[in-house]
Amino acid sequence: MVIEGAIVLLMFFGSPLELKEYTVRDGLSECLKAKRTIERNVKSPTQKEYSGTMRLACKKLDVEVNERKSIIKFIDVQPSDLKPF
Repeated sequence: MVIEGAIVLLMFFGSPLELKEYTVRDGLSECLKAKRTIERNVKSPTQKEYSGTMRLACKKLDVEVNERKSIIKFIDVQPSDLKPF
């Protein structure tokens, strides 16, 4: 297990917004690229913008990860305290 400062893509869903998924990314540019790709793919072709309840955020967080770069736990913050803005 390794503790590191990592760029994490956070995915919030529902009403009220709750953190549902999170993944470690290779860097900020890769995280933002993944965020844009997801945002483009969730809207319907007739919409200009996605208007649902999903929100995405890229944040630098201290996390404990395993050898596969999966997050085991957050350091110094509770997942319920994370916000998409």
